[in-house]
Parts: sequence; C-alpha cells; structure tokens
Amino acid sequence: MKIVNRKFGRDYQEVERFEAGVVLFGSEVKAIRGGGLQLDNFWQDLARDWATGRLYVPLDVVRAHGARLEDLDLGRWTPEWRTALQEVGDRTRALFAAGRPVADGVRGRLRLELRATWLGGHRILDRLAETDYDVFHARPSLAWPDAARIAAGALLWRRSA
Repeated sequence: MKIVNRKFGRDYQEVERFEAGVVLFGSEVKAIRGGGLQLDNFWQDLARDWATGRLYVPLDVVRAHGARLEDLDLGRWTPEWRTALQEVGDRTRALFAAGRPVADGVRGRLRLELRATWLGGHRILDRLAETDYDVFHARPSLAWPDAARIAAGALLWRRSA
C-alpha cells in the first residue's frame, strides 16, 4: 500500500517487515528519506509525530515496556515510555557504533560530512539521554556550541579500530 503525505510531498510505503536495527511488523509505517533511515530524528520528534498521527517506535517495544498509546494522547510521559524510548535509543546508538567505520572508508569532503553527520546524530542521542528521554517537555536539539563541538570532532576524528 502506498501512502502519500500531501503536505510534504513524500511517499511512504507500508511494509510487513523491515529490519534496520529495529523490526517493524504489521501496518506500522516507516519513512525512508533519501534512502537513509533517520532513527535519531524519529525518537527526538516522537511528541510532534504523535500529534500528527505517526508513531515510529516499534509496537513490540511499546508492548514490552507496558507503554500505553493513550498516554501519548494525553501528553503524559510515563516511566514505561521513557524505558521504551531508551531501548530504541540504545539500539540506535549501537547502529551508529556499527556504522562509524563508514566515515573512515571515504576521502575528502565526504569524509568530513559523514563524520559530522555521525557526530550530530550521536549528540542528539546524548541529548535524549540528558533529558531522560522526555520528548514531551524538552525536544532535544542542537545549538551553536554543538556545531563547534561537531566541527572539532570531525577534524580530530580518530579512526575506528
């Protein structure tokens, strides 16, 4: 089934099973932008996405932690949702770690861009953890000091072992 988001001009596809560190079953919808999965963006935007009828946290994770969709409707951040988001954040962090060597395998400007992208995504995951994964009261975002930190990190990057 093809799903069209008219507001943003994006097409989505409903899939039975899609694996990318998380597993989605049934009628869950996963957005694929430019061929890349942006998992950290999904976690930081959980509250915004839920307000527009989208949820990217796999339902098996939601159920495993006893999180209730009704709590999202009420804007209520519960310990169950915190642990569910922490789990998908930890999974995403593991995917970032596994993908880190990609930035070592290219040269030139692309190398710096991949390093900065990796560092920026990692920083968002850090911010999620710093806010105890409460995306209803504090959406994690990056600021100018983070940009300086990411730029320095991209230049001083140590190759993966």
